[in-house]
Amino acid sequence: MCFRKTLKTFPESKLAQVEQLAHCYNHERREYFFDRNPHLFQFILDACRRGVIHLPKDICGIVFREEMEYWGLAERQVAPCCWEALYRGESELKTMQMLVHSLRKGKKTRSGVIDKSDIKYRVWQFLDEQKSSKMAMIWCVFISMVILGSTLMQALATLPAFQVTPSLAEQATLRKYSEWYNTTFGRTKPHPYIIFGDLCCHSILTMETLVAFVVCPNKQAFLTSSVRIIVFAGYISYWIDLIMEMNLEKMTTVHALRAYIVFKYLNVLMLGRLFYITRHLPAFKIMGLTFRSSKQELKILGFMLGILVCVFGFAMFISELLHQTNINNVFVGMYWALVTLTTVGYGRYVPYSVLGHIIAAACALCGVLVLALPIGVIASTFYTFYNYHKYAAKHLQLTN
Repeated sequence: MCFRKTLKTFPESKLAQVEQLAHCYNHERREYFFDRNPHLFQFILDACRRGVIHLPKDICGIVFREEMEYWGLAERQVAPCCWEALYRGESELKTMQMLVHSLRKGKKTRSGVIDKSDIKYRVWQFLDEQKSSKMAMIWCVFISMVILGSTLMQALATLPAFQVTPSLAEQATLRKYSEWYNTTFGRTKPHPYIIFGDLCCHSILTMETLVAFVVCPNKQAFLTSSVRIIVFAGYISYWIDLIMEMNLEKMTTVHALRAYIVFKYLNVLMLGRLFYITRHLPAFKIMGLTFRSSKQELKILGFMLGILVCVFGFAMFISELLHQTNINNVFVGMYWALVTLTTVGYGRYVPYSVLGHIIAAACALCGVLVLALPIGVIASTFYTFYNYHKYAAKHLQLTN
């Protein structure tokens, strides 16, 4: 029950023009009938009494916006204290849609329109989906161990204890490169056992990749995967580098040695294999979704970091201009500002003047206070995605 003037609080609403809604009027019962939620209507009627719309916190904002649209109420009439409740549902819906799309995309990439009894499909499930069987899980663990073993061998190859002196012919070849570019490269090479162990690991990994490509039901998705492209380039560089290293004494031209160095450094691409270990872990997938959905926050973070680096870099260079310090140009000052703002602080470049210490203190405080704000928003987004992932996965299972 309410007064007629209460219904006219919002002149453009349907309640203010209720006399014109003859099709909703019941002459026998002398009342208007609307097929709407009575629980939500009490908040619509309360808005006419207050002159501003308040909505309950436990109601989906999307549903309440539909109710407002039916009664002809504008979103600008919602009280500021209820803005979060009004738009939170839209944000949550967007989060769920992104999660479901990501899960469906991954499933579409791993499967396809194919007979599940086909041998290729079974091999693909065995290689790519560790949850398909117990043996697939064992194979996934084995491949992960091979990847870690290969990475460990490449790391051990950099230690003096696992290095040997090249042959005289190889030393003569590498000495040319050292003379041309004035470097000490090529004085040692990995121990033969390390080379053999790494060769075994790469043989298994390369064969696994080739078999996966042959049996993959969606080869276009396989070839367009950025991680697979990087890893495949790393495999190619490894095999070319291995062949060139076995025939090092035959490379006498500068171009051959340059190619040898390039392919040796391209071996770092093989570290992309480590992402294979994390491809089935939801946390790492959610991290990628977090970065994609936090583009605005990342832009703010980069923009603020760039401004502060320039300001404090110039200020530190000017404050140390009359002192004998190693901050002798603006770019060094910017580098100092970057490591200070990010709370890394290597300590190689330090101020000596009183003004420099004051600027350094201000720079450190700005790094803690200013840069922590967008990082906190990104962390909150990750928590939201991580918390909703289980609901999206369950919903996808029910709808398929």
